[in-house]
Amino acid sequence: MYCTHCGQELIEGGKFCPRCGAPVDGNGFEASEGPQAEPGVEPGENLGEKPGGNPQAGFGAPGPGYPGAAVRKKTSPAVIAVIVAVIVFLAICSVLAVWLLFFRNTYKTPIKNMVKVIEEQDGEAAMDLIPEQYLTVARTMTGLDEDAMEEMLEASLGTVLEGYEGKIKIDYEIGDARDLTDFEIQNLESGYFGFLGEIEAAKEVEFSAEIFVDGEEVEEIADDTTLTVIRLDGKWYLDPSMLF
Repeated sequence: MYCTHCGQELIEGGKFCPRCGAPVDGNGFEASEGPQAEPGVEPGENLGEKPGGNPQAGFGAPGPGYPGAAVRKKTSPAVIAVIVAVIVFLAICSVLAVWLLFFRNTYKTPIKNMVKVIEEQDGEAAMDLIPEQYLTVARTMTGLDEDAMEEMLEASLGTVLEGYEGKIKIDYEIGDARDLTDFEIQNLESGYFGFLGEIEAAKEVEFSAEIFVDGEEVEEIADDTTLTVIRLDGKWYLDPSMLF
């Protein structure tokens, strides 16, 4: 049997034409024993189709609800939730990266670490206060390995803190900072014979502190004390000359 509307062969028992979607019976259309196409239209050709056009754009295109009609899939709520979670995660990572880059290491960082090193008399932590370029040259000139350098720094700390028997606690305050001029930075670079490389920035920072041993104040560092910090490769360090 064939569709009287477009001439498409029908599926036995089907209610709609599989090509044009027209009802087979019950709505004024009846199946025939052979193709019944309009004049000038070949059997099986979609009515309304124009040469070079969209075969679904003509009169015979199936509408919503008819077999063969396109169905738009809805995005699953679970998929949307995953996409939102990924976007939020990437945003958090971006904020964290900016914080690590610009805020974690500031000119105050090496001063805070210096206080911690003195309180704990930790030679290994003291190594982080010194630029790697300086340590490389120092190891080459002295022949000391990293462990020996740490021991030397601990010995230096012991000399500075000689007479302080007990638990050391330092209450300190970091004051105003002054940017060193280009001329002053050049003098710093020259003082290290250039092996530190380019000093990106340098500051003179006001520092005051009170040193306590076992809870009793034993020394006070005056308000007019200044510390010099330098920035190399984006990281701040104490001026090595202050440690040796």
